[in-house]
Amino acid sequence: MNRRSLMALGALGAPAIFVGRASAQGGLPDKSIRIYVGFERDGGADITARVLANQIQRRSGRHVNVENRPGFSGGVPGELMKKATGDGSQISLLSSTSLVAKLAMKDFPFDPSKDVAPVSLVGNFSIAFAVSRTIGVSTFAEYLKWVKAGDAKRRRIAVSSNVTFLKVLNTVLVPSIGEPLDGVNYRGPVPVIADLEQGRIPASVNTVTSLLPAHRGGRLRILMHTGARRLAVGRDIPTATELGFPKLDMQEWFGVFAPPSMSPALVAEWNRVVGLAVKDAAFGDVVGPIGLEPATSSPAELAALLVSHQKDWEIRMKNAGMNPVI
Repeated sequence: MNRRSLMALGALGAPAIFVGRASAQGGLPDKSIRIYVGFERDGGADITARVLANQIQRRSGRHVNVENRPGFSGGVPGELMKKATGDGSQISLLSSTSLVAKLAMKDFPFDPSKDVAPVSLVGNFSIAFAVSRTIGVSTFAEYLKWVKAGDAKRRRIAVSSNVTFLKVLNTVLVPSIGEPLDGVNYRGPVPVIADLEQGRIPASVNTVTSLLPAHRGGRLRILMHTGARRLAVGRDIPTATELGFPKLDMQEWFGVFAPPSMSPALVAEWNRVVGLAVKDAAFGDVVGPIGLEPATSSPAELAALLVSHQKDWEIRMKNAGMNPVI
């Protein structure tokens, strides 16, 4: 990372920088603000939430705290929004991989179509397929041969929020390996990375934002990702389409969501604040190296994206022989 990135990362733990009462009177509540994230610390969602919180804090003069609430494939923050007051003091950073888990989990804790209010897109990312360096493969083709040549233990694959993606992945890979990969559930990417590094599990599918730093640091090896093009900070990683799997060409995203009881005026103010934060160069300096492409939207645009994303995944799941939980 360059000097600006390091300074931005350091600022994540710094005290609030108050910018004056005039700029702090933008409509946000005159109290501390909480941003909920559905995964443990140090993963891609957590890093994104913390640099976002820092930018909001600098602009608003409010103290902004990130609270990690793992569980339900990252869906707990949505459940909190369902129950929260709409005074503007609580928002959530949700991953599209968590929202689509609603289609596969009967006990998912909230309905994305009505229990949260879309505020703004924050950025786009892909899903990565990574392996432990201890298994001695360097390409995805080598991994498929390695899996087919061994016993059932070789088919184990770590998942956290990407439970639906694994089902789709299996429909693509079974013709090559004979048997489906066996998902092993984790609460977040941090223990996944540790187990990959130590060889306790051979492979994982997770967000590129969580796995890319470990790939670049030599702790694991990403063999492919689902984006439309190679990553600017991971030119060595081929796309699924390049490897002959066009059905795995898909884009995921992070978005900010509020309680459904929040007033339209306050949602609009939050949209403005989040938009300024995401467009700040310091935000991109931190999230760019983890594979997130910053992007913003209006609340209506994010709502439309949510609907289209869910429909796309319903089709993928049906093509994979799954019955979405509607």
